[in-house]
Amino acid sequence: MGDLSQNFSSREFVCHHCGALPRLDEELLQLLQRMRTRKGRPLRIVSGYRCEPHNRAVGGSKGSQHLSGRAADVPGGYADVQAWWREGAVGIGVRDGQVVHVDTRRDRKPFTFAD
Repeated sequence: MGDLSQNFSSREFVCHHCGALPRLDEELLQLLQRMRTRKGRPLRIVSGYRCEPHNRAVGGSKGSQHLSGRAADVPGGYADVQAWWREGAVGIGVRDGQVVHVDTRRDRKPFTFAD
């Protein structure tokens, strides 16, 4: 059981650099929980919130959705682009043909990008 949703805990989303965790976007949590429920198996969060120094260190964009708690990196192969769109993802990052990033940005129509 999680403290953020049925299956997700705040410790999964803390910055790997400084341990900070501001308020996460509720839509992001709902998106991840819907996908987890649909798949019926755990969904590991590879990276959640990032502070600015951590985001720079990993090569994140200056406007990264991780900085505002609206993004999560997930294991490649958990679900395909269409499945994430159906669950409500807005930005979807793809590496080697597999979804590795999902976000709930407010400023764009749904799109995918490659790392």
